Amino acid sequence: MVAIQQQHNNKNGRTSRLNCSTAKRLFIGVLILASALLWVSIVLAVRLEGQNDSQSNRFIQQRVIELEKSPEFIRSSALHTKEEQKQPSRLEQSNAGDDMLAKWIVEQRGINNNGGNTAADNGQSSSTSSLSNLLSTPLKFTPGSLPLTQLFTLQHCHVNAEIYKNHLKGGPGQLSYSKKYNLSYILIPKSGSSTGRYMMKTEFDAVEPRGHKATKEAMKADNIIAFVREPLSRFYSQYDEAYNPYYIDPNNPQQQLNAHPFPFLYENFQSYHDYEDIFCPPSTRKNPTNRRECLYRPTREDGTLAKRLDRFVKEYDGRTPYDVHLILQVPKLLSKTSDGTSLKITELYNTTNAEHDWQFIAKKHIGQHAQFTKTTEDAKKSGGVIEGRSFPRRFDKSLVKKETERRICLLALLDYCCLNFPLPSSCVGGEQEGLSCTMDYDDERGQVRVQPAVFPDVA
Repeated sequence: MVAIQQQHNNKNGRTSRLNCSTAKRLFIGVLILASALLWVSIVLAVRLEGQNDSQSNRFIQQRVIELEKSPEFIRSSALHTKEEQKQPSRLEQSNAGDDMLAKWIVEQRGINNNGGNTAADNGQSSSTSSLSNLLSTPLKFTPGSLPLTQLFTLQHCHVNAEIYKNHLKGGPGQLSYSKKYNLSYILIPKSGSSTGRYMMKTEFDAVEPRGHKATKEAMKADNIIAFVREPLSRFYSQYDEAYNPYYIDPNNPQQQLNAHPFPFLYENFQSYHDYEDIFCPPSTRKNPTNRRECLYRPTREDGTLAKRLDRFVKEYDGRTPYDVHLILQVPKLLSKTSDGTSLKITELYNTTNAEHDWQFIAKKHIGQHAQFTKTTEDAKKSGGVIEGRSFPRRFDKSLVKKETERRICLLALLDYCCLNFPLPSSCVGGEQEGLSCTMDYDDERGQVRVQPAVFPDVA
């Protein structure tokens, strides 16, 4: 009986194991089937999406082909090529400047072109033709009012070779040339030239070429830069520079042979100390016998030096600079031929923003990594001035007459007109109310000419 029961239990165990095994196989089969269905659905979805993408791509490609054939796309694509990232060519800049200038002339003359006989009416699209027509008679304008950059204005400057012959004698300004960076800098006295010379030598490994061959090589540099300065401010520095080294010494026979053209400037000055006692009187010093404090102290002159400046400006004709520092800026930016054409200058900067501009120049020509380590250290040592003048004016500028400043503007009108500097407020109105520039068209050269409307002469 026991044996029969054991056999029955064994049979039930086998049946139970069989049922469990069948259930597992069934479960596994369901999983496989579900996985297969999921895989099939994924494949179908991918294929369907690929077909849609392919159709979309074919549609897009077709639209691109259609757009590329359209004139709108052709005009637009020309503006978005790699060439756009480069600087415009000088010809492109010139054309743009001429177009802008033509519009400005129309506004100045108050011309109504509606129905007028313009270049466009005659089928002529060049701005040269329209400028020639617009300037058939000269146009007067106020200094600094041109809608042009200083560089573009300089390129249209005309210098009367007879009137300014003594300013033109020295030729272009001295050069500082960096062969490494293909960069030349034109040094103009009293226009940041000392700092510029230092920057070129220290940061650009530049040298100052000597001799015709070396100078010619420097003038062929792809990049030629210069700095210019507001003419009235520069004149004060010019006068200081021309004045300081000279005084009347009765014991110097050389001075008797080469008499100064304006001897009244040094009346009663037989030594530098006589001159120093005027702008730094002994009674104003902490120690009357110590002259060291006079070097950097603001002037304490009583008007003696300012009055001599007033007289000098009144008698100076502006045409015969007796010192190199009195030469105007524009002649230093002209070619040696003295035909009134400017040098091939590519960049023109203003000394009022010299520090920022030199940083810009360095990053442009050296690279964004440019750092003025040596320059910064030297500037700190010298109190902020790297090279050049670092002491105050010896005459009291506040004592200079307004009519003197107005005449200075007349003497420097070439720089005001050809560098597009606006006149300072002291030079507007008064006796020099007629200070203006003129613009005409040179048919022989086919270009606009800018020059002063009046010229300096004895007052």
